[in-house]
Amino acid sequence: MNSKKLAQEILEHVGGNNNINQVIHCSTRLRFTLKNSKLANTEEIKRLDGVIGAVDSGGQYQVIIGNDVSYVYNELAPLISTETASDEVKPPRDYSPKGLFNAFANVIAGIFQPIIPAIAASGMLKALLLLATVFGIMAKEDQAYVFLNAIADAGFYFLPMLLAFSSANKFKANPYIAVLLGGVMLHPNMIGLLGGEEPVYFLGMNVPNVAYATSVIPIILTVWFMSYIERFADKVSPGPVKIFLKPLIVILIVAPISLIAIGPLGTYIGTGMSEGVFWIQDKVGWVTVVIMSMLMPFIVMFGMHKVFYPVIFGAIASPGYETLFLVSMLAANMAQGGGALAVAFKSKDPKMKQIALSAGISGMFGITEPAIYGVHLRLKKTFLACLIGAGAAGMFAGIVNLKAYTAVGPGLATLPIFVSDDPNNILYALITVAISSVIAFVGVFLIGFQDTAASAESGKAGKPSAEPVSPVRIDSQPQTSASGMKSKKVVFAPLEGKVLPLREVKDEAFSQEAMGQGMAIQPSVGKVFAPFDGTVETVFRTKHSIGLKSVEGVELLIHVGLDTVKLKGQHFDVKVNEGEQISHGQLLIEFDLEAIQAAGYDTTTPVIVTNSSDYLEILGNETAATTGPGKPLITVL
Repeated sequence: MNSKKLAQEILEHVGGNNNINQVIHCSTRLRFTLKNSKLANTEEIKRLDGVIGAVDSGGQYQVIIGNDVSYVYNELAPLISTETASDEVKPPRDYSPKGLFNAFANVIAGIFQPIIPAIAASGMLKALLLLATVFGIMAKEDQAYVFLNAIADAGFYFLPMLLAFSSANKFKANPYIAVLLGGVMLHPNMIGLLGGEEPVYFLGMNVPNVAYATSVIPIILTVWFMSYIERFADKVSPGPVKIFLKPLIVILIVAPISLIAIGPLGTYIGTGMSEGVFWIQDKVGWVTVVIMSMLMPFIVMFGMHKVFYPVIFGAIASPGYETLFLVSMLAANMAQGGGALAVAFKSKDPKMKQIALSAGISGMFGITEPAIYGVHLRLKKTFLACLIGAGAAGMFAGIVNLKAYTAVGPGLATLPIFVSDDPNNILYALITVAISSVIAFVGVFLIGFQDTAASAESGKAGKPSAEPVSPVRIDSQPQTSASGMKSKKVVFAPLEGKVLPLREVKDEAFSQEAMGQGMAIQPSVGKVFAPFDGTVETVFRTKHSIGLKSVEGVELLIHVGLDTVKLKGQHFDVKVNEGEQISHGQLLIEFDLEAIQAAGYDTTTPVIVTNSSDYLEILGNETAATTGPGKPLITVL
């Protein structure tokens, strides 16, 4: 994958620099905030080499890359002008429940995603220190321990300052003034004043005794409030003194109001959210974890798992651990990974083995999008096995009340987030991993799946058509999947007419892809044109079907009509011969469309890539209602 080229192509297809308000990335996705998401060409983005998928969800336009997302982001970031972000054209606000939820999810993801690396590093260091003390490598009294523990604690203690910066970027406020406000909350003198026994008053108003270290909601609300005060200050500050008057107005208004009202309110909200989750778990019990474990893959598919961050961070801050979302993610991630590894072990398709092995390993380390999109959504039945594995593991984790102590995506490498003074907790985590991955692995074997390549070879895929199978010749030296990944091959429409997905063709030999993947066309004109430069491999003796091979190695069957073999060549006129070199757009066959239809035949014409198994992906242009020669119909990756 060429990261630079991919970044440029993504930028082009999301509507260009002028359509981007913000872009961040998580473990697997580029997350755009677009001015107009309708300008993004999702189908073209999905076809790009290196893109797993794309989805417009939660107020963000998400391009799923996989493990290499950081490389693409690094190439993309310099291409995006910061001036563009300030020139925002706000779309009309959507006050529907869906619109409000999307806006909320967009804000949450935008605030929390940028600080995850800092929190992850701090949390993992704390876990490693705990392991060091458990195994006697280090004592808590050692200076080295105290030194490293202070480094690890900093990420959590100063969490309000980290959130202040990311919140300011999201609310388009000055991030440095926001960090200053976070510093006010954490200033030693302020902590000492608010933590004393005497009530604290400011201009006659009571300042509640609240501890803001490790807090989450107070600083987010404060910066949101600040964003409005800053606009007011900008208007009333004269140009010559704006450089100091504007921020002065902001801190003199926002800081006191934050400490008197907004901060305490945010603290109550955060505490209420955490206690609410614990209350639900207390009332419903382990079933909560089971349900969330089984729902998590669907939530991840839409990129909505980031919306849980406020609750997760709140629980990590107090009481110091989280028992639902991170635990459910562990169960779900391991199931996706275990299921994909089972596919890699069982599949006879070399390409699927390669994809599933990579996705399985990635899933076991907490990155599940490659397994979800690349394996289980394609094979479908394996997804069910993963849900069963996740549910079973979630049941165990819920019953033993498994606790996570750091807000990091759970996986094998991050299992230390379950290390605590209670040695059973990490043991429970390991058992959860074993239950989830083993059940999903075995479930895939028991439930099975349709291995496309193997099924096609054995003829087990669906009921065979009464019509003779086209004698399209298969190259004795098929391309490797690697070559398929390196370049994209486009098959243009050979006929003019209405586009149909292959699954809607009323012949199981085609609709179940027993002969390969592709598309179909209901022709409006009785002419077949060459969809690429190549060679005529086979002309069926009844002239209704022709086999082609492109110069790039794509083997194609164009089958005019269903059961039209029975016409024995009547109404067809083939213009080329076997072995003849053809050029894109060259007329290959003429047929009397009206006469064939009058004879009672369905003229739907499947266009099949017969060597589909040689490629990673065959993508049909299903979004086009109609097509014609010169228009892309199939993309081969």
